[in-house]
Amino acid sequence: MPVCNVFTNPKFWKTFFLENQYAYDQIPDLTGKVAIVTGATGGLGYATVVALAAHGAHVFLACRSRDRAEAAIQKAQADILQLQFDHPDGHYPSSTSSASTAEKGLTQTQSYPFQSSTFKPKLDFLELELGQMDKARSAAEAFLAKGLPLHILVCNGGIKNRSFELTTDGYENHFGINHLGHFVFTTTLLDRIRQSGPARIVVLASFAHEMPSSSNPIPFELLRNPTTNQATLIRYGQSKLANVLFAKALARRLAGDKVWVNIAHPGCTDAQIHTAVEEMKDSRCFYAFSRLWLKTSYPVKEAALTQLFCATAKEVEEKDLRGRYFIPVANEMRPNPVSDNVALQEELWTFSEQAARGEHGSM
Repeated sequence: MPVCNVFTNPKFWKTFFLENQYAYDQIPDLTGKVAIVTGATGGLGYATVVALAAHGAHVFLACRSRDRAEAAIQKAQADILQLQFDHPDGHYPSSTSSASTAEKGLTQTQSYPFQSSTFKPKLDFLELELGQMDKARSAAEAFLAKGLPLHILVCNGGIKNRSFELTTDGYENHFGINHLGHFVFTTTLLDRIRQSGPARIVVLASFAHEMPSSSNPIPFELLRNPTTNQATLIRYGQSKLANVLFAKALARRLAGDKVWVNIAHPGCTDAQIHTAVEEMKDSRCFYAFSRLWLKTSYPVKEAALTQLFCATAKEVEEKDLRGRYFIPVANEMRPNPVSDNVALQEELWTFSEQAARGEHGSM
């Protein structure tokens, strides 16, 4: 397995001893920016929403459930204030100048420093079903109908380690949701993003993209096979490799535009491990391993900084970083070498376009 690209790479191990390469205080004032975050009601997506909105962006939570989105929007009101309180030196909209903190001498037990501010977070729900390509297209079209620019798109949503099944469109569920849904959603929005430049597109990946075989990394012939016996981790890894290939192909297509496309692996979060421990609580071996695993995990807010770097850091434009792969926290690393295969990138792009047009027929 090419996963050895990670574990035999000294640069990977050094990241555990390096200071974070990005921080909340470095996120610029995003007033006037419009952002979409997919999979935005929990975990990394939610943390990304809170950070972008706290810095002034108008953020759309793109997800399936209106109820969950509205609950997240309500919760975010307090979490945005908390983030601003925790990072008083941040670059927030002018109406939330952090100078008021020092002037008023407030403590956390007295008041949030921005409660009296005129700043109101701009958060909205955008219905998005990644598992059905026609609905992903409709979601993008619904956004386009609003007549707004789009400066930041964070493709964060997806599934992991699910039992095998085919999507409504007839594709393996990880590939269909993690890749095809985002492919259709992103490409439908692409002209608006170009018009809005400078803009960012962030595609989330995972170390699991290293798992597929280098000889046949994405077996296109199996993606619509209802009887496949591939392991769950391999199927997930293929979808994450597709994310990396797609981002690199998209970055090449946008090389002449003021749109910067990059890839973020957020790392494993402590919340993910605690969930896994609960699911495997009867396994003493797994429980013991999880204690070590937690040592290399990240709190969700910290893990989100890598995708926030790709979405907001001035360095991305100043250094013209395009099609790059970043691991925690905002450390650049070479991804699976297979992802550099332009022919494979183009094969995936063509396959995805055909899927979006319904040209693969029924099984």
